[in-house]
Amino acid sequence: MAWLVCQCTVQHTDRHQQRSQQRSAVARLESLNLPAAETVDRLNGGASLFWKDMRQFLAFLEQKGDLVTIKKPVSTDFEVAAYIRKSSDVEGPCFVFDDIAGYPGWRVAGAMYAAPRRILDGLSVSIEEATRHYLKAIQNPMSWQVVETGACKEIIVTGDDVSLSDVPIVRHSEKDGKYITAGVQVARDPDTGVHGLGMHRMELFGERRLGLWAPGERRIGRARVKQEERGQRLEIAVVIGPDPCTTLASCARVPHDQEKYEIASALLGEPLKLVRCETIDVLVPADAECIIEGYIEPNDRSSESPFGEFPGCYGGRMEVPVMTVTAITHRRDPIYQTVLTGFPVTEDHLLNWIPMNAVIYEDAKRISPGVIDVTVRGNYVYDTVIKMRKRHETEPWNVMSAVLAGNAQAKYCVVVDEDVNIYDDREVNWAVSTRVQPATDVHIFPVMVGAPLDPSAPLIRQTSKMGMDATKPLSADPLRYEKVLVPGADEVTWE
Repeated sequence: MAWLVCQCTVQHTDRHQQRSQQRSAVARLESLNLPAAETVDRLNGGASLFWKDMRQFLAFLEQKGDLVTIKKPVSTDFEVAAYIRKSSDVEGPCFVFDDIAGYPGWRVAGAMYAAPRRILDGLSVSIEEATRHYLKAIQNPMSWQVVETGACKEIIVTGDDVSLSDVPIVRHSEKDGKYITAGVQVARDPDTGVHGLGMHRMELFGERRLGLWAPGERRIGRARVKQEERGQRLEIAVVIGPDPCTTLASCARVPHDQEKYEIASALLGEPLKLVRCETIDVLVPADAECIIEGYIEPNDRSSESPFGEFPGCYGGRMEVPVMTVTAITHRRDPIYQTVLTGFPVTEDHLLNWIPMNAVIYEDAKRISPGVIDVTVRGNYVYDTVIKMRKRHETEPWNVMSAVLAGNAQAKYCVVVDEDVNIYDDREVNWAVSTRVQPATDVHIFPVMVGAPLDPSAPLIRQTSKMGMDATKPLSADPLRYEKVLVPGADEVTWE
């Protein structure tokens, strides 16, 4: 009886907290000037809450208590990055820096995607829904809308007035140069006209020059290679501070003939508004914070500085194509967005989380209908976990082979049963500890094509790989492998 009274008290407390959270959500939605009916519909499971530009998303994070404004002067040399690094390490808040030393009129946003919850907030989904929600947008694209102008054109700078030294480009890691890291590059494929979107590092080389490292198999890199083979320049725009859906759509691993702007529209739930650039024939999000326009001439190259890359080691030091800047347009009070990469986990890793999950899910599901869910972890490229309901004893081997050979280019793959929470490393490690025999459940693939930037690879993109079957034998005594639980532990609260 005492336990029942306690349980009722906990449930009452939970209902009270839920009502309080809903009231707070209503207030946040109303603060964004959404119609009342639309607000209620979204809270009651109707259309998802979406963010039409970065500022709406920042306003939501502030109302939620997940954004901190830094008012003291802050330097773009390491100091901005230090805040982001600390927040990444503790899954702390997003930051807006109001006073950027040497850059009057600019603010900087950082750590916007430095915690998994903010990736989910950007998509307005739960962790269990995220991968399939993203796949649904890929499979059901929506057209965009071209408009005459937008907030990104409130200030237009062209010709001799263009100067990248006016933009607060951040220096992140100890040995880095100054790199644009949150820019979404946009260029048209010269054969298909499809807009290529991607996020690639760009080093500041001069007042009107930016380096661009975009591999030839990616859209921007492929478009550049095609134009270089023709002896023609590639027109390119760099979008800084778009809405979350455009940012996450730019990371999608989809065929080159699929428009990523249509994926962004599908994630957004309505046509994405695009506007034409001032000096080049490229469409960009109308309500972005800043657009850098320009072109890449054939064979124009320069040497990069080091750059702290996603494996947690330094990349860079390559000869890279150079973009010549022809225009910079931005809002009247622009917010420059920067993203930290480097030692896992950072924003760069998390931005690839859901897009990479979508690729892995398709590769795994194609092999086995028993696949339930997937995720990447570690540096969010090399290490994958698959949850499945196996029907045949060796079925996990087929799944891990497909994933390790698939488009994600993962290095490790662990397959677990449906009773394991793949988003909790403790549970995955528990499954490996209790359900894997190294002599029989671990398979080494001697050499396969791997992900880039692996310092241990003997040759570029050539690596051995490993799969682990951490599922229970089908013939085993169920009790032997059952997870030990304490009833009611998830319902207890002392706040």
